[in-house]
Amino acid sequence: MKVNRSSRVSDESMQIQPLLCVLLSVVWCLSLLPARADDLNSFLPGVTLIEGKDASFLQGQSLSAFRVYALHDDELTAIPFQIDKRDARDRWMLDQGPHQNQGNLTEEFDANDAVVVMNRDFGCQASPMQLPKGAKVWAEIRVGDAAHPLGFAYLAAFDTPPPLPQQDFAYARYVPETDRVYAERYSLAFGAPLPTHLAFVNQLGELGTNLIAGVRAIGEVRFLKGLFTLRRTDENIQTEIQNYRQGAVRAIRRARYWIPLPLGLRTTGRVDLLFYRDFVEGTALIKVKFPPRLVLADGELRTYFRFLDLSGARLLLEGTQIDDPIDGHMTPAKQALTGRPAQWAGLLLPNGRVLLLIVRLDGALRQLDQRLYFDDNTSTEKERGGKPLFGFEFSRVNQIETGVHRLSVFAVILDNATSEEISRAARWFLSPPKVSVAPLKEETFR
Repeated sequence: MKVNRSSRVSDESMQIQPLLCVLLSVVWCLSLLPARADDLNSFLPGVTLIEGKDASFLQGQSLSAFRVYALHDDELTAIPFQIDKRDARDRWMLDQGPHQNQGNLTEEFDANDAVVVMNRDFGCQASPMQLPKGAKVWAEIRVGDAAHPLGFAYLAAFDTPPPLPQQDFAYARYVPETDRVYAERYSLAFGAPLPTHLAFVNQLGELGTNLIAGVRAIGEVRFLKGLFTLRRTDENIQTEIQNYRQGAVRAIRRARYWIPLPLGLRTTGRVDLLFYRDFVEGTALIKVKFPPRLVLADGELRTYFRFLDLSGARLLLEGTQIDDPIDGHMTPAKQALTGRPAQWAGLLLPNGRVLLLIVRLDGALRQLDQRLYFDDNTSTEKERGGKPLFGFEFSRVNQIETGVHRLSVFAVILDNATSEEISRAARWFLSPPKVSVAPLKEETFR
């Protein structure tokens, strides 16, 4: 049989290896980043998207006409926002970089657009009399249900919009020349396909002191009940930056990742990394054309961070905390949590901060078996220098069904948070609260 050495497995028909590739890419490329979280009752974590499809009364308005406001201390002030567009394949339209997917970049708000606002900028409910004059339309945005609202913001479209408070404002900034990300509370650098630098900083533009020794991942796929086994690690991954987009609230970086396979084939996938002021989201659409079980295939993936030294930190797993500190030794208490099923896990740092790693699996991906991977044994020969190893293991790939399924990974730090507040923040990312967008009657704000 003659094999075309340039052939590859299409990302449009993802099977076992492409699925593992995307899982590797998302978790590898994710960094654990700090959020200002003095008290979860005093701010809202995460981000809210006001979707054009849910606000038809805003469609057709000029993008430049929009402004967003929030009520703080009885004063209505303009808050940062940006408008991002999607293409016909439900991908963010990224207008910068070598492979731009600008599509139909109209100057009007439509059903595929989204207004992006940080939840921490939401405020109290305002009276229509407090709204600035001169708007053609006003919308009240509420996070949470009517009985228990969590925050409000107000979006308007003006004939003559007021000046933006800061024209060059940004919570996070991506620098393509160096493949680095600078945000108000962290910096991140890609010296290889995977992150090679992570630091906590105090202001935008600082590089900071690196906290990670590296990122590791091992994927194994077995065919025909183990008759043929394919094993790949992070050393096999290759990548290409495709495009990116900058905004006041977030920066988006899209890259294509592929892993060489036997016979000149390769598996490929695309991953979006969304960088905010205080957290990162890695997201990808997994396309499964036919179930892995039809080819008698199954597999596992282990992916984790290798920290330089988090001595004194303690492990938290979905509300279960152990008192044994990270010290280079695997105690019975640490061993008892390793391998436990979990959607999120955290490290309680000696300075009061909490590192959270959260994985949200949608659709048939929920059939995956997800478990904590943790190793505090610095004598492990193959991982010298990691203290600790911290991440997740995935198995039961053969349970995935056909369709398009979304995978999202989040990383956040909370400061001085209680166990209840940590759990609440994790649930927030796993099951975001309801967002409602309602038009205000014209007579109330004219």
